[in-house]
Amino acid sequence: MASDKTTKTLYYLRARRDGNPFDLQALMTRARRRKSNCGATEIELGGGDVVRIQHYSAAGGRLRLHLSRYVPGVSASTLQPKATSAEDDEGTQAPPRGKEFKDGDCFLLIKDHHVLYCGHGISKEKAALYLSQLFRAANLHDESSGFDLVPASNLDKLKLIQEHGVKSIQLAVSAFDLSLPEARRKNWISKSFGKIGDELSALVNRDQAIAEQKALEDLIVNVEVRLDGNTRAVQGSQDFIEGLAETVLEDDDTPISDFLIVTQDGERITSRAIRLQTKVSVETKDNSVSHNSVWTELGTYFDQMAQGNLLEQ
Repeated sequence: MASDKTTKTLYYLRARRDGNPFDLQALMTRARRRKSNCGATEIELGGGDVVRIQHYSAAGGRLRLHLSRYVPGVSASTLQPKATSAEDDEGTQAPPRGKEFKDGDCFLLIKDHHVLYCGHGISKEKAALYLSQLFRAANLHDESSGFDLVPASNLDKLKLIQEHGVKSIQLAVSAFDLSLPEARRKNWISKSFGKIGDELSALVNRDQAIAEQKALEDLIVNVEVRLDGNTRAVQGSQDFIEGLAETVLEDDDTPISDFLIVTQDGERITSRAIRLQTKVSVETKDNSVSHNSVWTELGTYFDQMAQGNLLEQ
């Protein structure tokens, strides 16, 4: 019998605009007044994807969102159970009349500029894009432009780097983030590696059958910077790579999905060790998870961080 529980990761993020805290709760509350039902919140994001607010709660002074995604007109693949043939040619099943197949979810808890996120098929980047587009549709465009959801940290990061030095840095960056228009490349890594995103977009566009945005979301660009000679490297090179490591750790606005910094004595500093996140067990529901179960875990994690004085101001 299939388990009715699964493990999910919860992430603590902060809403920021121009380097400052951004009150996402207040703006979302205003948008909800103007877009008060599921249909009104549906936004097409490109590649055929439609995202909407499936469930919404403002209980206890915190916003809880359940976003769902679907692609209109898409059928589901089927197979023949216990087929006696050597191979089974897959078939397709259209959704019931008046329905569509759900293709992903994510869950958010929002308090002021604090955001807890749990993904199940909708990325953090797509969730942020959706909220921006929803605010535009609610005629809140000027107030919503340029906000980002960035990870928060819980370690004295600079002390680790300054005490041990840096041997190498590995960065994993979403190709979707690198492909943003030049005007939206506001941080150092987007500007430095933006040309890579442009080249990837051009390659994807060569295949007309591929939806560019969806394809780029599924691609990760890995970049490694390493000292040649480690501790014997010239001081200028050592200073450069340490400065780069400090920038990676300090600049919360960079679109880095994961990173690994290896110090001179072999200590490995990962994004998982730096960023505030936790794994929890939640209830499953059909091919997804229960929004009430995830919301409960998000609330518990928020309380734990508040009690531990881990919420960054």
